[in-house]
Amino acid sequence: MSDRRRRTLTRRRALGLTAGLGLAAAASPSLALAAAPSPYPKGQRPRLLNVFAEDSLSTAERTLATTLQGLMARRGSESLYLNLPTLGYQHWLDDLVSRYGVVARAGDLWKTVSRSGIRGYVLFRTGTPSVNVATTLAGVTGAVAVEESLEAVAIRNGLRKVLDVRDKDDRWVFETYWPKLRHDVAVEQRADIPERLRDYVTMAGALAFFDGNTDFRAEVVKALDEDGTVIGWGDASNGEDAFIGVNSAAGVKALPADHARNLSVLSGIREERLSQHVSAALPTPDPDAHYVSFLITDGDNIQWALGDFPTDPRWFGSPRRGEVDLGWGISPSLIDVAPSVMRWFYDQSRKDRWVVGPSGGGYMYPSRYPAGALDKHTAALAQAMGRADLSVAQIIDFDAFEKTGVWSSYLKHREIDGLIYLEYSRYDGLKGKVTWAEGKPVIGARTMLWDGLSGADEASVTAELNAATRNPRSTAGYSVVVWHAWSKSVDDVLSVVNGLAPHVKVIPPDTLVRMVGKYAKP
Repeated sequence: MSDRRRRTLTRRRALGLTAGLGLAAAASPSLALAAAPSPYPKGQRPRLLNVFAEDSLSTAERTLATTLQGLMARRGSESLYLNLPTLGYQHWLDDLVSRYGVVARAGDLWKTVSRSGIRGYVLFRTGTPSVNVATTLAGVTGAVAVEESLEAVAIRNGLRKVLDVRDKDDRWVFETYWPKLRHDVAVEQRADIPERLRDYVTMAGALAFFDGNTDFRAEVVKALDEDGTVIGWGDASNGEDAFIGVNSAAGVKALPADHARNLSVLSGIREERLSQHVSAALPTPDPDAHYVSFLITDGDNIQWALGDFPTDPRWFGSPRRGEVDLGWGISPSLIDVAPSVMRWFYDQSRKDRWVVGPSGGGYMYPSRYPAGALDKHTAALAQAMGRADLSVAQIIDFDAFEKTGVWSSYLKHREIDGLIYLEYSRYDGLKGKVTWAEGKPVIGARTMLWDGLSGADEASVTAELNAATRNPRSTAGYSVVVWHAWSKSVDDVLSVVNGLAPHVKVIPPDTLVRMVGKYAKP
């Protein structure tokens, strides 16, 4: 799990070449993925997984293993899985076995290579951009990426060199191979990360790149399709808006996922529709009550959802989860890129309700999105929300709260009941203000729990909620409290809840949105 947001406390075509190397048609996403009506590339359903503890492999072996994994995921049947038993990856593996009938066994890397039918390799050098070049071209050629320290072993195991890219960089592969790469998705990944996301790059036939916040990065983003997706994470050293803003202006969203593993395998599961199991029934409003929802930040973060979010006691792994209604954010992309994971979260929910993380189908600033791209984005979002039983989305933007034309693009869709708006800095800048579009509410956070920020400690939040207006027929009778994922925990939320006066009633965030829409409409 990256600590980028923890440090800053901010928000953060088909392929034409198969090279005759044993994968033939399976080397082309256009053939391997054509049957999947999905907005994201998907692997084929796995039947047998060769499981490796990630720390049992060297860094060079991890790059080889993940590009192998991506190529095998195009065919389904046999593949491999990198496991980190202390994180969510053990849950996802166990679930694949118990619910979906996948067979898991201990893996042997070179025996798996031999069984795969892959006969070629792309040579790269650690410490250079060539690892991204090799990862990209593994998807083009149907060959695995081999670091130069493993070349002799690769040759002994019957592989032959297809390309030597040790002196190549991301710009070279972009300028040379862009027509042969897919244009709806690109992957932003640092060269010093040997395995994460690389299986998905290779499976999808996508570009892997990383170049800070440069003109070249902007060129890549602009080359993507309207409402395309950059999966991964950029250079946030000067704030994440440095690259999310560039994406947004180009009509491109981001899925934070640079530390995600096994997406080529997890995307191979199909779930057409999923349902939340915890009831979201609308209560009869108490005229003397103030209603409040607690909602965590950073729900767009796929790597976190896959990693320590389900196991860490600060978050979904808390033994106290279930004591009170809690709101969690989730990326609607999981219905396609990891549907078994989304289903697991729904199955494990107690008094938990899920809403869409910022700012819909991915992280972007809606007011900066071109109008046509935004309409395309919200149409796809509404479809995904319908499939995933989600009805409310969080938004992050800059001074855009009153731009109701932007919110109409979301709220004209019947699947979306309302929006929860977070001002980029600070999230609670609107102090609970509500605006309306298409007859539906856009609700600003009233307050927040965030370590080190004034008025965002437990005592201050408790006092503010206890003193808030008691009137469910007024928008002032409702509060959304956002709690900062990297500095607060379930225990901190419960310390506020335990100090609330009896007239302050805790409800899920989607219930709150529906109550505002029904009872407090002007």
